[in-house]
Amino acid sequence: MGTAGIKKALIKDAKQNVKPYNNSFLVELGHGNDSFTAYIDKSCLGPGTGNPETTIQGVKWFLVREHVWSSYKRAYSKLSPSDFFAKLTTEEKGLKTFEGNNLVVDVNSFNDGKVGDLGVIHLLIPYSVFPETDQTTALRVVPLGKPQVLYCHFKFPETGYVPLENSETKAGYGQTVNIEVYTHLMPDYRNRSDKFVFDVELINKGKTVAKLEKQEITNREVGTFDYNPTKILKFTIDADWQKNHVDKKIDEKFYLKLKGYIGYSGPVLLPAGYVAPIGEYDSEKVTSFWRRLENGRWIYDTSNELLVPFDKMSDLLSKFEVEKNNQIQYIGDIRYTQKGIDPCGYSTITIKDESDPDRDALVIFDENDTKNPIDRTAQTFGIITGDERKNISIKLGGLTNKNVLCNGLLLLEPGQKHNEVKHVFQIDRVMPALRDKDGVYVVLQDPQQKGDVDVVPDKQRGPSKDVGDVQQWKEKVDFNFEGEDKMMLMLRYAYNKTFFEGNVGKYPAAIVNQLWLFNYFILTEDLVQTYFVPISTCRYPNQIAKIKVYPNVSWTFHLNYGMKNPLYYRDTWVEMRQHRVEAAVVRAQAADIDGYDGTVETKFGLSIEAKWNKTETAKLDQKISEKVKLIIGSFVKIKQFVDKVTGRDRGNSTEGLRGNVLERVRRIPLSIEVLSPQISIGAGWEYKFGRKEKGEDNILAPTLGLVAKADPVIGAEAIIDLIAWGKKLHPAAEAVITSLDLLAYAANATVRFDLKFYGKLVIEGNIELSKLKKEGTLKAEGQFGFSLTLSAKATGKVKAVIYEADFDFEARAEGKGYFSLGLSAGLDDVKGLYLQPIVRHSGIKITLTFVGKFASTERETAEEFIVIKEDKLDIDKKYYLND
Repeated sequence: MGTAGIKKALIKDAKQNVKPYNNSFLVELGHGNDSFTAYIDKSCLGPGTGNPETTIQGVKWFLVREHVWSSYKRAYSKLSPSDFFAKLTTEEKGLKTFEGNNLVVDVNSFNDGKVGDLGVIHLLIPYSVFPETDQTTALRVVPLGKPQVLYCHFKFPETGYVPLENSETKAGYGQTVNIEVYTHLMPDYRNRSDKFVFDVELINKGKTVAKLEKQEITNREVGTFDYNPTKILKFTIDADWQKNHVDKKIDEKFYLKLKGYIGYSGPVLLPAGYVAPIGEYDSEKVTSFWRRLENGRWIYDTSNELLVPFDKMSDLLSKFEVEKNNQIQYIGDIRYTQKGIDPCGYSTITIKDESDPDRDALVIFDENDTKNPIDRTAQTFGIITGDERKNISIKLGGLTNKNVLCNGLLLLEPGQKHNEVKHVFQIDRVMPALRDKDGVYVVLQDPQQKGDVDVVPDKQRGPSKDVGDVQQWKEKVDFNFEGEDKMMLMLRYAYNKTFFEGNVGKYPAAIVNQLWLFNYFILTEDLVQTYFVPISTCRYPNQIAKIKVYPNVSWTFHLNYGMKNPLYYRDTWVEMRQHRVEAAVVRAQAADIDGYDGTVETKFGLSIEAKWNKTETAKLDQKISEKVKLIIGSFVKIKQFVDKVTGRDRGNSTEGLRGNVLERVRRIPLSIEVLSPQISIGAGWEYKFGRKEKGEDNILAPTLGLVAKADPVIGAEAIIDLIAWGKKLHPAAEAVITSLDLLAYAANATVRFDLKFYGKLVIEGNIELSKLKKEGTLKAEGQFGFSLTLSAKATGKVKAVIYEADFDFEARAEGKGYFSLGLSAGLDDVKGLYLQPIVRHSGIKITLTFVGKFASTERETAEEFIVIKEDKLDIDKKYYLND
C-alpha cells in the first residue's frame, strides 16, 4: 500500500449525530442536525505525501451510496481505480462530486433530497485523482426524515409468478404472492421499545378482498444502523375470485392499502400531548417506482399493482407448450439418410448437460456414422431442473461456414450467408422447406454443385414466428453463444405454483404456501416442458435440437402402523408422529383416533414429503393423515369388541376381591385374540433416467419405488391355559388348583402352563416400476405355529437377625415351531412376470432358561435343544408366465 495521498477525513464540530462506525464515523443528517462540515488537514495525509498544502486545497469529494459502491467493487474487482471510477460514473446516475476543503453537506447534497435516499447510508470519499476505499477511510452519511412508509408493494421473484411473456407484474389465481413493506424509521432502531403495528388490505375494484391485521415490525427484527426496516407478508389470490373476473381478455388489477402506527413493546414515558407517528400507504395512488441493485444491475422486483389474467396458470402453461410445439411442426425437422456434399455444413450435433459432468453427451446427428442412422434428431435430450437454471450446450462438430461456397439455403433475405452464428443457430424467424401434399420435402438439383440436391423454401407459407420470442428467451439470460460452433442454453422449469382445491384456510399456515406441490403429486409426461433450437447450413438446413425439461420434484411416503422395525424408502425418512395422540384425545378433536386406549395399536407414523429444486423440502402429510386416523380408529373399535367377545378383555375388578387375586381365581381356559395388523410402507416417485447400458440415459420417465411389509396383514392366536383347563376336569381338581393358586399368590409366586396356537398372513414387497424399468418382488406367506410354555416365578425377601436380602427366581421351559406356505411373484425386464412357491418349516426347538438373584448374587443360564431341524423345500425355480 502506498504511503502518499489522502487517507481519511474529519468532521468539524462533531455533535451527537456523529456515531462511531467501522473505524470511521457516520453522520445522521436531519431531526435538527441538518448539515455538517467535512474537511482534511495534514493528519489526514500519508507520510509520503509530497505537497501537503496543495493536496489539502485541491481535495475532491465523491458521494455515493455504500451498497452501490460495494456492489460494483464485487462485480469489477480487477479494474484499476481509474477504470473503476469511469465504469461507475458512466453506468450510474445521481452520483455527486464536490471540490474544495471544508465541504458543507446537507440533505440537498443527496439528489436534491429525494425520498429514495432517506435512510440509505452513503460514502463520502475524499480524493485527489480517483476515489478509492482500499487506502482511504471514507465518512458515512445518512439522510433522515420523518417516520413514514416508503412503500407497500407486491414483490416478485426473478422469474415472476407467471413465467410467461410480460409477466413481471402478473400472478395467477390460486398463487400466493409476497408483499414487501418498506419503511423509514418505523420502528426506529434507536428507540428499543418501538414497534410498528399495521394492517394491510388487498384491494380489487375499490373493495377489500383480503386483509392482514395487526402485523408488526419490532425492534428485535431491526439491526443496528438499519434506518429502513422491511417486512415480507403473503396474500393468496383466491381461486374463487376468478368467478368475479369481468373480462376474460383484460387482467384484473389488485392494489395494496396500509395503515399503521408506532406502538411499544414495553412501558415508556411519553410527554403530555404526545401523538404517535402513523404510517399510511395506498399503492393505487402512487406513481413512484422502486429499484434494487443486484449483481451490478438495477432491477424492478416490486410493483404497486398486481395484474391477474383470467386464465389459470395451468392453462397459460398449456398454451405455452402448444405454441412451441406448433412452431416445431411449422418449421419441420428434415430427415437426412445420407451424407451431403455442400461445403457449407457440419458433421455432428451434440447435446451436453454441462451442469452434470458425469452424464454422457447425446449425439443426435453424425454424418460419418456407418452403423446407425446419421440423422437422429427425432431424439430429445431430457434434463431435470427447477427454479435453478441448467447449462445445456449444443455443439456442432466439423463446422465449415466461413470462406466456403454458401448459397444461404432457406435464409430469409437475399445475400444472407451461414457465416453468422445466428444464421446457424436460428433463434429468429425460420423459413420452412416446401412439402408436397403427402408431406414429402420437394428437392431440386443444385445448379452450382453436380450431384447435389437442395430443399426448396416454402415462400407461400412464409417464415415462422420468432423462435426466441415464442420461447420467451433473452440473450445472456436464457441463451448465449460461445464461439461459432456452440450455443449454451440456460434452462429452468416453470413451476405452476398455484393451488385450486378450494379454501386454503383449512390447512395449517406452515403448508399453505407449499400446496402448489400437489400439482406434481402425480408425475406424468404431461408436465414436461419442451425447448428447441433450429440449426441450419446449406448441407443440412432445418435440423432441430429438442430439450425436454422435467420438474425437479420427488415424493416420498411412509406409513407405519404397529411395526417395531419399520421400512424406509432410501433411508431418507425419519418416522414422524404428526399429531400426538394423547394430546388429541384431551382436545377431543373430531378427527382424533376414535377408541384410543393408550396401546401401540392406536399409534402410527405417517410422513409425506416433497422435495424440489434439489434441496427444498416440505412435509405435507396433514392433507391425508386425518383420513388414515379414521381408518385406524375403526379397526381399534372392532378389535376392542372382538377382544371382549373372545375373553381376551375380561376385566380385572370385582367387588370384594383385588384384581390380581381375581385374575388367579377366575382363570379362563381358552382366550382368542385377533392380532393387530403391523404395516410398514415406504414409497417414492420421481423422474429418473434410463440405464446407460441400454442407451437410455438421455430418456427420463416417471418411476415408482415401493418397499412394503405387513407382518401380519391378518392373524389370530388362541391361548390354552392348561392349569385353568385342569379345573374343568373335576370339581375336586378345581378346588385343589384354586387353593394352589391362592397359596402361590400368598408366596408372591406365579406358575403358568400355556399352549398357544397362532396363524397369520405376511406380505412383503420391493418394486420399481416405470416405462423403462420393471423389477421387483411381492411375497405372500401364510405362517402357522405353536408354543408350549411352562414357567414359574417367585420374588420375596429373606430376613435374618443381622441382615435381610431380596430374592428373585424364574424358571422357564418353552418349545415352539411353525410351518409356512406361500407364493412369491416378481418382475424382471428380460422375461417379465414370474411366480415362485414358498414352502418351509422352522423345526421344533426347546429352550430352558433359569434366572436367579439372591441379594447381590445373580445367575442366569439358558440351554437350547433342537428336536427337529429347520428346513426349506428346495423350489428355486421361477415359473415365468410368458414361457
